[in-house]
Amino acid sequence: MSLALYEWRKLFRLGALWVFVALCLALNGIFIAEAATGENRGYIASASDAVSELGARVDADFVSGLAMLPDAGYRAALLEAARAAENVFDGYDTDALSDFYAERVSSSPAAQRIMRWKYSLLQGRVDHLAETGAALDFYAGAATHDSHQFLFGTLLPLVLGESAICAALSTLYLHGCEDFLRTRGTLCVTRRGRSLWRVKALASLAASAALYALIAFATFTAYFAVFDYSGLWCSSVSSGFNYLSDLFYVRPFITWGDFTLAGYFAAALALSAALTMVFSLLASLFGALMLSTYLAALLLGVFCFGGLGLTALLAELGCWTGYLAAYTQPIMVLLCCSGWFTELGLNAALPWNETISTAAWLLLSGGAAALALRRFYRKDVI
Repeated sequence: MSLALYEWRKLFRLGALWVFVALCLALNGIFIAEAATGENRGYIASASDAVSELGARVDADFVSGLAMLPDAGYRAALLEAARAAENVFDGYDTDALSDFYAERVSSSPAAQRIMRWKYSLLQGRVDHLAETGAALDFYAGAATHDSHQFLFGTLLPLVLGESAICAALSTLYLHGCEDFLRTRGTLCVTRRGRSLWRVKALASLAASAALYALIAFATFTAYFAVFDYSGLWCSSVSSGFNYLSDLFYVRPFITWGDFTLAGYFAAALALSAALTMVFSLLASLFGALMLSTYLAALLLGVFCFGGLGLTALLAELGCWTGYLAAYTQPIMVLLCCSGWFTELGLNAALPWNETISTAAWLLLSGGAAALALRRFYRKDVI
């Protein structure tokens, strides 16, 4: 434990780290401030008050109660939205989605079978949501889609991307700081000295988690201080006012599990934390394999961002089975934040694709990093 404390001291005394974190928080603050200038802020606050007073489910009592609320600022707009609420899952057939995506991947029979299988499973979820009436939850009314996409499609990817960069760079710094301090040779003279790199890997994981928690806490505290969600946490994210659009095809927000906004937010934060750990483990892997920290950073960048180019190339070539497999990469999972825990269209081959992919990468990167460190114990580093 004492060795880990020394490693944390090396990292957290690094001024450049805190400058980067401050810049990240400033950028997030700019996005939040810009969003606060729109009309959604007042509308969401009114919707939150209405749901707190009347409950989340839209029915005749909800509409009549809404008409009696004293705040007239957004009452007419809220009433209009409430009267338009309907159970969009009642009679919804996923065959249309299945046909749409099967046609898009028609050049790959295997990908077609995967798409049809996935949407056949999704029909059961649609029927369940129709029975539970989740679509009749008011959520934030007409502001639901925009607010949901800003929170999970803009702010969460920002936090996750910044945390992933912090995790990767912090891990690489700890692995390479002995080179900067010219102490690697002294430490590596003995096998015992080399075991410090295992401590560095574990300390990096803890530091990455702490940095993620700091960035996420500061960002979302600021966001919820500006936008009042206090009455909306028990609303279903599969509200009829919420939807996804992929390839200009609009569909309801169909999740693989039942999620209230609070549950969905907690699950997204947990998955983001796990994905941040993946990037830290990948940095440990390359840091242990390469003697040069700069080369390790370059290879990590190629591995992560090269996946973007690979995915685009596979789509261009019409290799749709490979394209679906490419969306299990950590960088691609990160880019799908706005649709996590839904069917994700062409961005997923499996139900819970983002969860399964992240769990698999945790195991793979953790195992690979452990093997790389074991190899490092016997490697000539002079």
